[in-house]
Amino acid sequence: MTTAPNSGLLRRLDLKDSWRSLHRDFWPADIAAGRRTIMYGHNGSGKSTLSELLLSLAEGDCATGIVWEDGDRRRTAVATGGAGPSPAMAVFTRRWVEENLAEFLEGAGASAIVSLGREAIDAKEEETRLVQEIEELHEGAREAAREQRAADRKVNEMARRVQDRIVSELEEFDFKHYTKNRYSLPIVQDRLRRYRGDIPDDNAHAEALKRLGESAPSAVPEIPEPPSGIFGALAGLAELLAETPVRTAIQALEDDPTAQRWVEQGIEMHDGLEHCLFCANEISNQRRLQLAQHFDESWLRIRGNANNLRDSVLSARERLVSWHSGLPSVELMDSESQMVYGSALDRAASAVQDRLAVMDAVERVLKAKADDPNVRPTAPDFSLLRGGPSTTVLAEAVLGHNDRAARHREVTEDRERTVLAHLIGSHSSGFRELEDQARRCAVKSRTSVESARLAELRLDKVRQSQFTTKAMADILTRDLARVYGKEHLSIAVTADGKSYACRRGDAPGKDLSEGERTTLSLLYFLRKLEDEQSAGDEPSRRIVVIDDPSSSLDRESLFATHQWLVDTLNKFGQYIVLTHDFSLLRLFIKSQRSQWTKSRRRIREGDVAERHFPRVSFMEMYATSLDGERKSWMGALPELLLNNTSEYAYLFEMVMAGVAASEDHERLFLLPNAARRVLEVFASYKVPDRPDFLRQLEALVESRQGEPFRDVYDFCNRFSHGEGNESVDVLDARAVQGQIRRCMEFLRAVDADHFERMCRATHTEATALPERT
Repeated sequence: MTTAPNSGLLRRLDLKDSWRSLHRDFWPADIAAGRRTIMYGHNGSGKSTLSELLLSLAEGDCATGIVWEDGDRRRTAVATGGAGPSPAMAVFTRRWVEENLAEFLEGAGASAIVSLGREAIDAKEEETRLVQEIEELHEGAREAAREQRAADRKVNEMARRVQDRIVSELEEFDFKHYTKNRYSLPIVQDRLRRYRGDIPDDNAHAEALKRLGESAPSAVPEIPEPPSGIFGALAGLAELLAETPVRTAIQALEDDPTAQRWVEQGIEMHDGLEHCLFCANEISNQRRLQLAQHFDESWLRIRGNANNLRDSVLSARERLVSWHSGLPSVELMDSESQMVYGSALDRAASAVQDRLAVMDAVERVLKAKADDPNVRPTAPDFSLLRGGPSTTVLAEAVLGHNDRAARHREVTEDRERTVLAHLIGSHSSGFRELEDQARRCAVKSRTSVESARLAELRLDKVRQSQFTTKAMADILTRDLARVYGKEHLSIAVTADGKSYACRRGDAPGKDLSEGERTTLSLLYFLRKLEDEQSAGDEPSRRIVVIDDPSSSLDRESLFATHQWLVDTLNKFGQYIVLTHDFSLLRLFIKSQRSQWTKSRRRIREGDVAERHFPRVSFMEMYATSLDGERKSWMGALPELLLNNTSEYAYLFEMVMAGVAASEDHERLFLLPNAARRVLEVFASYKVPDRPDFLRQLEALVESRQGEPFRDVYDFCNRFSHGEGNESVDVLDARAVQGQIRRCMEFLRAVDADHFERMCRATHTEATALPERT
């Protein structure tokens, strides 16, 4: 299978979340790194942050979630802590130097003895690592033994606590069974170890203990069905209550409804009269007596029917009261049934009272009807008497009680099992964890002891392999000579032949400068990189990232370092150099001009592959202030930087653009320092006899009558900074624009001719800085 030519190489990165000054959109989709990539940016622009992120990818411990887009535009997601898709990436950063050459970088306190070259480096590093590892293994074994003893002690203590609770809680219920002899420590431990069932909670445990203390319950009578039958007898209640003696006496006329209605109305109409309203005949006493005797018979029959039905109701009431009073009391029930039975008993009493109230209402209207058959009381609602009170829960509770009473021993044993299950089950998980911890500690102790023994054997072999050759020392000396010239620094084999000594002429090379340490560290990095090549890991697949390789180098050393980097890095598939040094940027633009020109021509001609992943890419990182936070951005290198031959011209143009722009200028965060840097170069040219910038600036300020630009001196001394570590006060946009405008007004006031020439050189409109009236 043929590997795509740009597979695994880095085109761009997307962040899933913000990390330090980098945010999700810091690298635009149309800005691509190439096989030869130079990233330029001022201090604080985010270059080191990006390098740290790439280093974490190279080490297989990504600092944050990212999406890696390779040269073929394939995208690979990498989670936090994950490894990058390019296993052959190497990153040179300050942190990498500190981790790999910390002792060497101690400066005056170091012996300047270094071990460079694969065998010697690895042997020296491995010896240090092994000595530390052996001590850590021995200490680990001792610590594991201590932890094992502590874990064993906790295992026994937990088992003993469970044993004590089993005996103390259950022996009073069966003192012959629940003893420490029967529940010995090994038996309790085995039960704790093997328990896998359900675990009763604290409430179930407490309830089981409480019920174990109860005496054996006695059986109670089963619940009889409540009395019923009165509802059917009351079916004609409404008709009975509606009857009167008159209506009853003349039922004989029912075959003649017209006559019946006339008689009923006639009796009512002639009540109290002596003569008939229709025939005018006299209504004699004899006739009235005949009518009275006739109606007395119906009166007696109605009264008899009412009394008979009333007696039935009173009898049904007595039966219901008797049934209710015969129910077993709640005190006779066992504790498990009492709550449910008591609640059901209360509901039954309420149901009985409701029915008694209905019966009382029926009895009262029947009594009234019996006392006076002429009255017609309203029949009460007696539908509740259709059925008796529900006995379902009562009956089931009694059945449960009687069942437990019949098998009391079995129920007791079940409660004892609940107590045991709670005591053992609630501690089983913790017990197994303690035993696992003790086993792990034992294994760790044995493993550490054996590992220490093997490491000591390895240490003996490593100490015999820490010898190097003069050939590697000569290679390193030649590398240094390319950068610093002959006789400046050299590398020699120490007298014991176990490492290298750095020498300055004939003397030990102690107290190396920062630039010398940077150079030697970079030499170490690249020579180590060459030694790390292995089968299947050819240089054409490797990515090399170098952050700020020119720190504290003079002009001659910078030129040599650039050439040496180009010669060394060209063999690798992709290299990315990040720098804040404008001079180094100019050297790379010059050395890569030919390939960069070809690349841009192909892009103009429509070569999509070249546009997606160019041969050479010049990029810029810069920082802006967004909502009070510093944010880093990636962009193409501005044409001004590509075309200017000096940093001074670039900064001059940037500051003038900031003067002309509105308060939301994207480089507003950089402008205070850019303005100071412009004045530094200008002042060093105008006042070369003063030793530092502030004294030079003060001389220029004092040269103007009345010192109208004293605020510029204060600004450069307070709000902007040079290359030191002093902090930068946060300025709002209005203050930034006002101060940089004053800086450029000051420069124009000191040398108007120079200001005009710089505007022409950078194609800047001088009118962007209008004259003050």
